Amino acid sequence: MDYKVVFDVASAGYKSWDFPAHGLILVGVGVILISFRKRLPGWWGKHPRVSNVFTFFYFGFAVFWTLISFFSTYHNYTSLAEAEKANSVSVVEGVVTNFKPMPVTGHTMEKFCVSGACFEYSDYVITGGFNNTSSHGGPIREGLPVRVTYVRNAIIKLEVVK
Repeated sequence: MDYKVVFDVASAGYKSWDFPAHGLILVGVGVILISFRKRLPGWWGKHPRVSNVFTFFYFGFAVFWTLISFFSTYHNYTSLAEAEKANSVSVVEGVVTNFKPMPVTGHTMEKFCVSGACFEYSDYVITGGFNNTSSHGGPIREGLPVRVTYVRNAIIKLEVVK
């Protein structure tokens, strides 16, 4: 069969950047709090020690959360890309069966099986692998001939029949 690649982790690149980027907003708020902590109105202005402890704790937590979320998502992506490059992957080919689409409202994982190998994913789960559900324009449908390259349960390359 002749296949068309619809997802490949190597060409998709690091696509989870927006998750840790939200932490940069919290870091920015922390910088503002640190800059203006001595001029805060009301209770905060009357309790400078508590204000200082809170603002530095807030800023420290925001930086910690941003760094941890970046390194964990980037590590997930690079480990999948390296597995594909080293060819330490599994490949299954066949027809999509037991397809259970995720509803437009989310709240469940989309699932399907191919020749006994089953996969689940969601647009709302952060991963370096394929996670584009059919309700959000993804290509998977019941009966569709596919070739899936995967590591554990992460789809790192998805090909569909042309």
